[in-house]
Amino acid sequence: MKEVHGSEGVESITLDNTDSGTDERIPAGCIFSFIGAAPRTEWLGDAVERDRLGFILTGQDLVASENGERVWNLKRDPFLLETSLPGAFAAGDVRHGSGKHVATTVGEGSTAVMSTWWYLEDIGL
Repeated sequence: MKEVHGSEGVESITLDNTDSGTDERIPAGCIFSFIGAAPRTEWLGDAVERDRLGFILTGQDLVASENGERVWNLKRDPFLLETSLPGAFAAGDVRHGSGKHVATTVGEGSTAVMSTWWYLEDIGL
């Protein structure tokens, strides 16, 4: 979606067709914006394990990944939002199994901070 139009509420929207490079204005009475359908984690390369769609595996998903292999190799279990890179945490829409809601992401962010404290305590810092 490129633009929202209306004087007292939503009346129409302009869609940007990235394939053709054209814009199309269509009538609309409301909008629902959904983000997070594509994780956009390609930039991570092989730094952390991801599922086949590119969402980052965390916590217990590392113990039994999609292909059934154990990705986590430390003696302790991974913290809830810990990635396959010990001490690195993922929260929100990029995480495999996330709720795809702002409230969920905010809560996960708070949990990631707490998990960072637990990790630092675990390594003796």
